Order: sequence, then C-alpha cells, then structure tokens
Amino acid sequence: MLKSHAHPAVLVVEDQEPVRRLIVKLLSRHGIKAFDAADAAQGLSIVRQRAGRIDLAILDLVMPGVSGLDLATDLIREYPGIKILYISGFVESIAMDVIARRSPQAVLLKPFTERALLERVHQFLEMPPEIGPGAQPV
Repeated sequence: MLKSHAHPAVLVVEDQEPVRRLIVKLLSRHGIKAFDAADAAQGLSIVRQRAGRIDLAILDLVMPGVSGLDLATDLIREYPGIKILYISGFVESIAMDVIARRSPQAVLLKPFTERALLERVHQFLEMPPEIGPGAQPV
C-alpha cells in the first residue's frame, strides 16, 4: 500500500545532471511526483523538508562525497519506512555485491530502459506498472 497521500513521491539523488533530469522527467510523465537532488546533503534536506513524506528514494550508489549507501543509512535511520532503490553504473564494487545478494530488487544497473525503471519503481510503490512499449535506454 502507498502511504496516506494520494500521489506517490520519489526522491532522485544522482550526481550526473542529465541522468537525474531524465529520470525525473520519466517519473513525472507517469504521474509520479519526483524531487531531485545532486548530492546526499541536498537529498536529505528535501526528505526533511517533506517530513519524510517520500515513498521511494532512488539513489546513485557512487557519488562524490557521501555515497548513496551512506545516504540510505541516514534516511532509514530518520525515516524507517522509506524504500530505497540503488542505481549504479559500477557493477564491480563490494557495496553493489552486498546489496545485490541481500536484496537484488533494490539494484538497477545503468544503463537501464524506461520500462525497467518504471517497473522497478512501481514494484517499490506497489502499483501496477502503466508503461507502453518501446522503452528507451536511460
């Protein structure tokens, strides 16, 4: 079940601006309210401003400064109900290996298609996917 607010809210924390903007655009196009942040500090600030009313955080695993894994730890500590989806182009890392073994559905490797992203987001939000054919790589 979704949280009590009618429209799902997703936070996208990705240091590569073109990737971040594309993800936000795809989510918005499918009726999902998306907030974006270029780094962990900005992402944490957005969640705090919304008093934790974020259904899902999509976090780039590898970012300058604070990693997506460290941000997830902070988010979960403050807002235990938040769901986390990690995205990464780095397949070979210890963190990626641990996450993929513990919770393979929590990892989406770049490059991914629009369909893959939306299916995973809907899975996390517990909504039926509503996406059309012909997905493009992100």
